[in-house]
Amino acid sequence: MNSNQVICIITQSHLCRNPRVLKEAIALANAGYQVNIITGIISCELYRQDLSLIKNCPNIRLTKVFDLSLPSLLSFIDRLLNKLGRLLVSKFKIENSMSLGYGTSHYYKKAKNIKADLFICHQELATYIGTKLIKAGFKVAFDLEDWYSEDLLPAARAERPINLLQTTESVALNKGVFCITTSKALAKKLSQTYKCPIPTAVYNVFPSPDVDLNKPKGFSNPLKLFWFSQTIGTGRGLEQFINISKGFKNSVEIHLLGNITPQYKELLNSILPAQHKLYFHELVEESKLAAKIASFDIGLALELDSPMSRNYTITNKFFQYIQSGLPVIASETAGQIEGFEQFKPGYLLPQQPLAMDISKLEQWLNNATALQTARGKAIEMAGIFNWENESKKLLNSINEALEK
Repeated sequence: MNSNQVICIITQSHLCRNPRVLKEAIALANAGYQVNIITGIISCELYRQDLSLIKNCPNIRLTKVFDLSLPSLLSFIDRLLNKLGRLLVSKFKIENSMSLGYGTSHYYKKAKNIKADLFICHQELATYIGTKLIKAGFKVAFDLEDWYSEDLLPAARAERPINLLQTTESVALNKGVFCITTSKALAKKLSQTYKCPIPTAVYNVFPSPDVDLNKPKGFSNPLKLFWFSQTIGTGRGLEQFINISKGFKNSVEIHLLGNITPQYKELLNSILPAQHKLYFHELVEESKLAAKIASFDIGLALELDSPMSRNYTITNKFFQYIQSGLPVIASETAGQIEGFEQFKPGYLLPQQPLAMDISKLEQWLNNATALQTARGKAIEMAGIFNWENESKKLLNSINEALEK
């Protein structure tokens, strides 16, 4: 490895809102590479957090493509073009890259000017830009965080250039110097769909947090169940779980962390059984999240098995729960079955649970010994599924790509 080798990561999110990009960038910088991240700015506050997260990493540089945080002619044009792109898809079925994000026309120019030894593309727009870079003769790898063409619910897909995304995924998977994704289940499914080599699964785990997992911990009464995401909304299994909880005789507390609309908050409160309590928490900075998670009893890894992307991925929250020492109640998806196979760190809940399944879940929740056993399994799993181990897969793929 040459310390002068430049790796350019292309993304369209703030680092503080995309921990996968942040982890990869820091791992590469620590390995001695020069890392340039091409991204955009939505919020001045989020950008401040981004800079704070990499302040101790002199090998990492941020290159801005767009900035929507301040009013300007350029930001107005970027917003207008994205709106036009989505309108062309939804109203006229004219698929285009403008609908994938902001600053579409700038990304390719910025990337070419960097002249990196390797590009790694995250998210939809970046994946599209990566296919253009391949055609121009650059060495490009892809991190498929989701199955982009099979993501989101039907209403949201109306503005999605599905055919363009499928073509982009096919090029990435068949012509990228390597591809990684979030689970073996998704890797296998992508390989079957696009007749391509099986991508490497690099799980959405984190560096081992500063949480004392060996310290004995009791369980609260009532139990505190925890779920988090950037946005608390429909299609994530929350309504379904609250409806299931009607069958619980003992009360539980359901704690939700993330941004939520007043309308959805009202909906959840309206279907909450009288014996339970529902609490809402504001987002916390990434550095404080592990301690926040550890303050609860059980993590809720709730996912629907539709769309297909949700079914085959394993979300970062699943791993963040176990790394903070929490047993998990997980919806039965192809990805989360994979996560449960070896250690069984909690309770796997069928997508359409029968009365018998709900009864078994309640028995498990009321069994202190079973909960402590699951906590032990979660901690054991965290000793293996952490970024210290998973990052080695990424670094191996990069070393091999640069040696070609």
